[in-house]
Amino acid sequence: MGQNTGIKRKGYERASLLLGELFEVDSDITEQINRCIQQYGAGGFFKNLEAFDFTGDVIEKLKAVRMVLFGMGEEFITDIQKHKEPKGGAKL
Repeated sequence: MGQNTGIKRKGYERASLLLGELFEVDSDITEQINRCIQQYGAGGFFKNLEAFDFTGDVIEKLKAVRMVLFGMGEEFITDIQKHKEPKGGAKL
């Protein structure tokens, strides 16, 4: 179990660094993202973005990432959380 936690921590650190590079933010914001992801997990972090003390610009960018990760709208996030196929089916 300890090894699994270490693997998750390293993955979250890498994700935070990549988000910081993508957003071109300073290391303080990258570290804040990392702390939030470590504390709430990736799903909890993206589900509760508005609860964190980020600037409006960073929140909007994180919302865009959330949409890419979980679907193109709030209705898709709900379907994914329930493990259902999105309404209308996936179209490529």
